[in-house]
Amino acid sequence: MFARLLGPLAVSTSKRESSPSSNKEKQLLALLLLNLPHVTSTGQIIDELWTENPPKSAMTTLQTYILHLRRFLAESIGVSARTVAKEYLVHRSGGYILAASQVDLDVTEFRDFERRAHKEMDRKDYEGAVRSAESALSLWHGQALMDVQAGQYIQAEIHGLEQARLSLIEAKIEAELALGRDRKVLGELSTLVTRYPLHEGFNSNYIRALVNSGYRTRALEVYRDLHSVMVDQVGLEPSAELRGLHEAILTERLPRARAGHRPGELLRHSA
Repeated sequence: MFARLLGPLAVSTSKRESSPSSNKEKQLLALLLLNLPHVTSTGQIIDELWTENPPKSAMTTLQTYILHLRRFLAESIGVSARTVAKEYLVHRSGGYILAASQVDLDVTEFRDFERRAHKEMDRKDYEGAVRSAESALSLWHGQALMDVQAGQYIQAEIHGLEQARLSLIEAKIEAELALGRDRKVLGELSTLVTRYPLHEGFNSNYIRALVNSGYRTRALEVYRDLHSVMVDQVGLEPSAELRGLHEAILTERLPRARAGHRPGELLRHSA
């Protein structure tokens, strides 16, 4: 059984792909998947499903959700509900657990590629880093668990996954810049700084790519836009690195990114 969390929640088998129809059952399944390979306590489940005001019947209702979820898994996998209860969605003292040996997750694949990409960046294997990052990012099909009602635990996991995705995008772009592919990433960076106007890493890489591509005036405009947004919205100046990059452009001291050097290293040299 393969479970997808990096997009709409879905369970895939050789026969079908589907997800529970009930919002609460989707939420329960997502929580159990995110907690793999650990037991999810009934207390955590109740807190996730009902936040601050669980009903008096919460335990009974939870058992009903578990029953329905086992039926869903039985239909998806093609086994009996009794088999699911024994081998897939198992009751443990104080909670429930999905059997890790029976479930593969897109999140696990993502994390494996993510670790590989960052290791390749550390040893300056930029071609490898781009390939690994692209493999990881191809697993995303929209926002993580985009069709799941998220309580406090799931929301925290979604936030962590999103931060990991953004960090990997930034690493991929840094690798592309180190390989001299400035023009190739201009469109992607333009979209990213529009979507994440306060993300200093994306803005820094966009400014550098613009300068290296011959768009110095546009690079200065991007810096001014970032400065204005940061001061107006959070009351802070851009980082010292970004201010140094801005000064380097004004004084024409900006060195070009080249293979063998990460953009962050060059940025420090130009400050």
